[in-house]
Amino acid sequence: MAYAPIAKLEKFISKEDDAQVWLNNVKKAIMVNEWNNAQAMQTIPYFLQDTTNLWYQSLVNKLQDFNAFKLEFLKYFSNNNSINHLANTFITIKQKKTEAVTTYLGCFHRNLHQIQAINVNYFIAPQILNQFIHRLHSSILQYVYSMHPQTIQNAVTNTQNFEFTELKANHIQAINLVMNELSDLNSKLK
Repeated sequence: MAYAPIAKLEKFISKEDDAQVWLNNVKKAIMVNEWNNAQAMQTIPYFLQDTTNLWYQSLVNKLQDFNAFKLEFLKYFSNNNSINHLANTFITIKQKKTEAVTTYLGCFHRNLHQIQAINVNYFIAPQILNQFIHRLHSSILQYVYSMHPQTIQNAVTNTQNFEFTELKANHIQAINLVMNELSDLNSKLK
């Protein structure tokens, strides 16, 4: 059973359509319509037409969930414009000043995974490492560079260690501040 959409979704007809734009619209429709994974997977086929529907029918048993659909869909229907769009999005990801490392890392990994689903060799390891480090917030960037990471995993570990150390230092500073205030209050009470 297809679920009546609140958000309008256009049909995807062929490789001439922009796969990434259509998938972005599907994601918005899923969110706005509050579809769970099963509802999305039941509804999506109604928006695939002609060759795209034939493609879907040939893989329907392989597509367990929306993430599997998305990866297979991009592999098959992406054109150079789509991968260029993804690459441009990827290279503009930047950690915001107050953003947690895990949030930045999640966004970074999600975008990289989308690109690699289409073309695993689009970026090579040194480019990925360089991109990850260069787009960190400046206070973390200096620390990570000083550790001379050789792999993306080293850089991620260094970044997480820095964040943990900073959080610990902030907590210690807050505890010391409270202790000082309690000490002041105690001396005033005497």
